[in-house]
Amino acid sequence: MKVLKIALIALFASGIFVACKKEKTENPAPSIEGRWVGKYGFGNDVPSIYFSLNFKAGGVIEEISSSDQVKGTGTWTMMDNVINAHYSWLPGNPNSFTIVAAFDASTGKLLGNWGYGSSATDGGLWEMTKP
Repeated sequence: MKVLKIALIALFASGIFVACKKEKTENPAPSIEGRWVGKYGFGNDVPSIYFSLNFKAGGVIEEISSSDQVKGTGTWTMMDNVINAHYSWLPGNPNSFTIVAAFDASTGKLLGNWGYGSSATDGGLWEMTKP
């Protein structure tokens, strides 16, 4: 009987620890795949020029013109809500760009910097939302 009593107490005590254990809930990274539309600016100017990017599966990025034509292609990655990408305009135009942006979950916007070549900071500011 004493063994049964100890076993029941041990079972009850372990039940309390299991019931009180907090589960860690992780916020999944937002899906940025798809078309985003916004504006960019030069230097510290407020973004005012049309800008659109299409983030495709597999890390492919496209810059899309205001007439829905692909202007450039490259690659993108996302880690901890920060996007890094590098792309070049299509053949015939030697320009390439690097962008970095953070996803702001409270506004649903991508806010970032862009630059020429491998620099993400010597061009200006940009912002986008998913239509």
